[in-house]
Amino acid sequence: MNNRVVIRSLVTAEGSLVAMDDGAIVWRPILGTKVQIKLEAIATVLLAVKGPTGSYDVVAVGDSTGGVSILSLPRLDTIDKFNIQGGIVRSVNAVSDSSGKFLAAAQDGSVWVIGNEVPGRVVHLFTHTGPITSLRVQGESIHIQSGWNRRTYDWTGETTNVFDGTEKFQVKENQRANRRARILESEQLRKEKSQPLMLDLPVLG
Repeated sequence: MNNRVVIRSLVTAEGSLVAMDDGAIVWRPILGTKVQIKLEAIATVLLAVKGPTGSYDVVAVGDSTGGVSILSLPRLDTIDKFNIQGGIVRSVNAVSDSSGKFLAAAQDGSVWVIGNEVPGRVVHLFTHTGPITSLRVQGESIHIQSGWNRRTYDWTGETTNVFDGTEKFQVKENQRANRRARILESEQLRKEKSQPLMLDLPVLG
């Protein structure tokens, strides 16, 4: 009996890639034969990259031990493997479709660039202030999403832009609190007005 659970999935126009809780990676093409391999660690991130023909021919798989495996599509052959420090791989993004370089973010917020063209194959760029939800490269900027907050870095690790997504929620929370206070005040006034007038009566002794 197969009790495996899908923990990550990626859908393209050419097929779907799923990662199982036992380390298995399965490619299910729309046309063709299903292919399956098994990694040594559980996948935490899946990223498909298009090749020169416009089809997805490479997939990067980040895992729970800090590894990033570069696999071919559709055969899932291992092209290369890299290891970063900082714990679980939280996000992976291609620097460009053709460079063969990737950015990888770890659980501790550290950001790394990996690839055969990278000196030493793995270079630590900078460390974000917290766990990274996702990252992407846009020109000379690296955009980091961390929960509701966003921060933009350049390639030296200098911050170029900060967006605190919690500020809007705090403003809305204050507005809701003010509305609740006005509603309660109006309700209290309504109740006071609805009370019958009590005339002062003489006290009989």
